[in-house]
Amino acid sequence: MVQESSKEKSQSQDATSSAGEKRQDGRDTAHWIAEVSHELRLPIANVSLLVETLLNGGMEDPQVARRMLERAKQEVERLQSLVGDLLSVENLSQTRDEIQREWVKLEDRIGYALDSTKRIAASGQVNVKIEVAPNFHIYANGPQLDQVLLNLLENAIKFTPPDGQVIIKSDKANCFSVTDTGIGMSEAEIPKIFARFYRIDRSRGRGSTGLGLSIVKHIVDLHDAKITVSSKEGVGSTFELEFPGPSIGNL
Repeated sequence: MVQESSKEKSQSQDATSSAGEKRQDGRDTAHWIAEVSHELRLPIANVSLLVETLLNGGMEDPQVARRMLERAKQEVERLQSLVGDLLSVENLSQTRDEIQREWVKLEDRIGYALDSTKRIAASGQVNVKIEVAPNFHIYANGPQLDQVLLNLLENAIKFTPPDGQVIIKSDKANCFSVTDTGIGMSEAEIPKIFARFYRIDRSRGRGSTGLGLSIVKHIVDLHDAKITVSSKEGVGSTFELEFPGPSIGNL
């Protein structure tokens, strides 16, 4: 009986390992599709039910009709947010080597995020404070940094009660933080928040697609950057990001 050579054994093991990885990738993809399908169906089903109720007599009482229309509007906004997040996930297919980085002015990027979130900040009565030097720069991909700031700011606003505050701050080179006086998290929740579709108890915030922070983590990883989270229930949370690059801070 001819013994199998070590090279043949290695090739066989590699093939088995590759097949196992492909099966796992297939299961992960199927799970992802199932989650996305559920998240898309839910707001659509809610809007359909509300419209059906309105058509079946709900419009007879103007106050009831208004409440239903406001709820339908919220569901449509949630669907728009989810689709936007899904498109962001789809667009983040680059590798680390493919990312185009440059020195970007943090204050300008924050301005974009503020414009995009001012409506939810106003409706939630949340004050957003900026403590960033005018010439503070981050070495990163500009559009992806926009996405990080937008998602962190939106997340902080949604989980901060009325009259609360969100602070975007930079106090050392290549770093910035987003701090809120919101509901906070337990230590057990912190490791879970970057998973796709993970959401803190909805009753404690104003809703989320559960994709925003997973997108942030993906962009951070693409930049070989680091994100640190500290939080205390009933007090608030701080997300601190540190990007690699020359330490020039202010240009």
